Amino acid sequence: MSKAQPISEVLAAVVRDLGLGKKLSQQRAVLDWADVVGERVAAHARALRVDGDLLFVGVDSSVWAQELSLMKQRILRELNGRLGEDAVKEVRFVLGGAGPYGASGGGGTEAEDHGEV
Repeated sequence: MSKAQPISEVLAAVVRDLGLGKKLSQQRAVLDWADVVGERVAAHARALRVDGDLLFVGVDSSVWAQELSLMKQRILRELNGRLGEDAVKEVRFVLGGAGPYGASGGGGTEAEDHGEV
């Protein structure tokens, strides 16, 4: 008869056996973005997705893209330090997508969504 194990141990074993640990860490990078960069930056830049080892971050202006490019190494160091591994090796800042609903912003009026306001 086998001994009952806590579900956390069972899930950890499944994640390990399926090789999903890095993928979960990469998803955490997206979820933890605002905590890592702080409220001021998060108001202008939002982690969108991880593709391979590359984190895509939507920014609301080219000025923010430039500013964050200068901070990229520190952001990577803090992000990977939080994740406990080098889950993300590169960050690419892309214009648009910083709003809560993607590139168009999604939450405003049609005029606002098309930059007419």
